[in-house]
Amino acid sequence: MGAVIGKSGFLDTNRSLEDKTVKSITSIGRDDPTTAEAHRAATILRILQGSRSLLSESPWINNIWFPSSDGPPAWPEDWTESLLPPSFSAAQSDLLAHCDVVPVVHHQLNDSQQEAVNTMYSPLNSHRITIIQGPPGTGKTSVIASFVQIATQTGYNGIWLVAQSNVAVKNIAEKLVVVGFLDWRILVSKDFHFEWSFSIFMTESFDI
Repeated sequence: MGAVIGKSGFLDTNRSLEDKTVKSITSIGRDDPTTAEAHRAATILRILQGSRSLLSESPWINNIWFPSSDGPPAWPEDWTESLLPPSFSAAQSDLLAHCDVVPVVHHQLNDSQQEAVNTMYSPLNSHRITIIQGPPGTGKTSVIASFVQIATQTGYNGIWLVAQSNVAVKNIAEKLVVVGFLDWRILVSKDFHFEWSFSIFMTESFDI
């Protein structure tokens, strides 16, 4: 008998292991779902039962999973009047109206990464969904951190960074620390919480 918490495992045995070494352990049977997996399953069940209209009401889900045509995404009319960040000057606002990307200078990014940050930062409807693809080590997390820095410096706030795994969330958090951005809070599942060293993040955390 045993148990697993996060990446650590505990083994109970009715035999003495004195002078013996455990070289491998085979887990038989399905592990219990994580908190995130349980919430996801419950949400899907409510949608299938008709008690939640997430699929039909969310413009994001409709544009990603159920596009109406091969043309550009269709957004609500009131979304087209995107508010510019509070610190934008009149000259910057005029520049935005005549170009597809925001000419932000960041010397730590290469041309491809800078183009990705500019596109993410653009308020144009055609840039509301930006897909950034690349193998490990190509700087995707650096792009995220640079966008957060630039967006917050120009007046944006309330930015949510969401990932499908705890490891990805931790990688983003560590990158924000590396670039010197510490004004954030983190949500992490209890399954992963105990493995973190929050002192290196210099911030608060909240369990979910």
